[in-house]
Amino acid sequence: MKVCLTYFKDTGKYYSEGEYKTNQEHLFEIWEEVMEKSKQKVLPGLIKGHSSFYILVDVPEHPHRHFHLILI
Repeated sequence: MKVCLTYFKDTGKYYSEGEYKTNQEHLFEIWEEVMEKSKQKVLPGLIKGHSSFYILVDVPEHPHRHFHLILI
């Protein structure tokens, strides 16, 4: 499934977006995967070693689709 990420600065201002494919089936596993990528500072659409951002996670193809906001 495709995971779409939208990044916001801590002021709430839009910064960038990125996406990647995942083999995870459950939304909570996808959210944990995004959090791990954020901790490792290797999020798609951002340079390696990026600073912290708020991340809006969307998985459009998931049957129980709903947005999730990750605050780091």
